[in-house]
Amino acid sequence: MRLAPNTPTTPPTSSSTGTCTPISTASIVLDKLQNSPGGFYAATPKLTYRVEYFPGGRDGNILIAKGRDDDQEFIICGVFQISRNDFYFTPDANFDPANVFHGRLSDVKLSCRLTAGRNNSFKFASEDFPAILDNLNAFEKLVPSKTNYERLSVIHDSLGHRTIKLTHSLFEAKTTDNENQRDHNASDNDGNNSTTTVDSGLGSEFNITTWPVAERCRNHLEDLVSTHDICPLPAYNENHILIPPHQYESKLKGALVEVHMAFCHHRINKSKRDIFNCILRELIVLSPPAAMPTSPFKRRRLNAGPSTERPNKGKQPIRGSGSSP
Repeated sequence: MRLAPNTPTTPPTSSSTGTCTPISTASIVLDKLQNSPGGFYAATPKLTYRVEYFPGGRDGNILIAKGRDDDQEFIICGVFQISRNDFYFTPDANFDPANVFHGRLSDVKLSCRLTAGRNNSFKFASEDFPAILDNLNAFEKLVPSKTNYERLSVIHDSLGHRTIKLTHSLFEAKTTDNENQRDHNASDNDGNNSTTTVDSGLGSEFNITTWPVAERCRNHLEDLVSTHDICPLPAYNENHILIPPHQYESKLKGALVEVHMAFCHHRINKSKRDIFNCILRELIVLSPPAAMPTSPFKRRRLNAGPSTERPNKGKQPIRGSGSSP
């Protein structure tokens, strides 16, 4: 089975010269999603008829396209808003080695929640969101329920809104020379090299030795340098430039994004759980995060008395200026 690359090493470009062509209009984006040869638009009706699970893949039981000669990941894509809540697309996912429930740093997964788009220029993102949830729910139902097993869905409820949990593995164990040669031969045969080392062609800011984790994680990161590779987020800004790790939060939290993802299932017999995951394969920012709401009380002079008792100074009242009956 050939898996999609976990982390692209170079931004997608319009030509071999490396010039980027930003995607800006909703119609172009939607056409790309609906007609991409590398995936399926996530709101397409009855996607379950096109898929089946491939057991025992690197990321678990991975969803693949049914009826193909080559077992490729089934990639689904759509436009979403990244929620500001439960945002862990940070360089260390807020890992705390003192917390026994966090496990090992090498097992850390970055995660965020995807919600319906809230951009008027991309209305289809909010209109199609329920259909996307229906498809994801149907993917999960393809796995027969087992008695007394807990099902952990990718769909969550947060502050009255339904969200999709998106994950990304931050580390990948280094492979041996024999494994590298075998993967290289396989990629030569199908004409698509999907096993390029994650650090190839990237600047020093994407290197595991300079990765910007919190001080509490520094020693744990140093222990992984010889055994693991870092897997930067395959996330690009509006100009299709790979986003450096120190900008993950400022560029992604609250942004409108185009997402390409795989879907997988893990059955953990020891804890009696069926766990489903949406795994990030590529992300492109379409619109940057909106500014946070401002307060009329910000920067007031406390020694000037209550601000609500001072003249409005030309500002429009919040509830209109009409007189009360």
